Amino acid sequence: MATTGSTGRIEISVAEYLLLFTQFSKEEQLKIAAEIASKTFADRWAKMDAKLPDTDDLSEEDIISEVRSVRYG
Repeated sequence: MATTGSTGRIEISVAEYLLLFTQFSKEEQLKIAAEIASKTFADRWAKMDAKLPDTDDLSEEDIISEVRSVRYG
């Protein structure tokens, strides 16, 4: 059950939130999802970026060479 925490904010579980979310219209769900995506972008990007290899040492020539090898075999 949702409660008010010490910060004065409503504390709600993920399951409760998802149940509430399903009660909105599809248009409202899309607006909510867009807002969540916008507010979490930086964190999601940082998490994804941490998993990617560091490519600082690649030159433009290296990249063009790889693109050519993929395009033209």
